[in-house]
Amino acid sequence: MTDKDNIERLSAFFKVLGDDTRMRIILLLEESPMNVTEIASALQMKQSAISHQLRTLYDHRVVTYNKAGQERIYEILDKHIFEIIKQARDHMME
Repeated sequence: MTDKDNIERLSAFFKVLGDDTRMRIILLLEESPMNVTEIASALQMKQSAISHQLRTLYDHRVVTYNKAGQERIYEILDKHIFEIIKQARDHMME
């Protein structure tokens, strides 16, 4: 993975994970899929702030959503993300 484009994409992916709010959303969605209102309530943040972060996570293929009526139910797109987080936690504990 020495190709410059791949390195830039990898770096951008880790920048997405490096934001506290986005990490909290990811860990919350590990428990179960949720809509924006539920996420905002759980994190005690404004819905607009959560929506902004969810858009970033969606753009970087971390989350996806299904529509239920007028609302979007967000979930993690690829469960491998949790293994990446677990490995990072394990590394910090060493």
